[in-house]
Amino acid sequence: MNHRLALLGLALAACKTSGDWVPADVDESETIDALGAAGYAKVCSAFDDFVRDQYRTNILIRAACTAQALQSTETTAACADYIDDCVNDIPAVVESQLSSILAQASCPAVGVMTNGCSSPVSALTTCLDDLGAQLDNIKLQLTCAALGSPVPSDWYKISPPSSCTALASGC
Repeated sequence: MNHRLALLGLALAACKTSGDWVPADVDESETIDALGAAGYAKVCSAFDDFVRDQYRTNILIRAACTAQALQSTETTAACADYIDDCVNDIPAVVESQLSSILAQASCPAVGVMTNGCSSPVSALTTCLDDLGAQLDNIKLQLTCAALGSPVPSDWYKISPPSSCTALASGC
């Protein structure tokens, strides 16, 4: 096998529906404008908590550690050892990378202005769920089989899903 970056295009079906994280007192059929700034902040906070609980998993940590290992080791064995050590004691560079990864699935990443936004809250929750689902793809992108190949600087970046583009058009 050549040493090209091993990217797996697997989407995991483990992402929960918005009903699992949306606060019970939020009406997803109302507009974001009617929800208001405080309600929007409440939804965003709930999603941030969900993302950190759901996606800051050993697998995502392992992916960030693998990216670092591919840049700093020379053998597959050293790569595997680096990953194990990294998962057990996360270096600051990996912690920073994890923060960048998780920040992509957040309300600030969507950039919605609540005032005058005619999109329903359900469009926001769908957009956020879709961003979260894209984090699932990141978790399985890198392996030590890619040793010797450069790690793209944007390996962890996700593209805005169409649901987020549609949301923005109403705001």
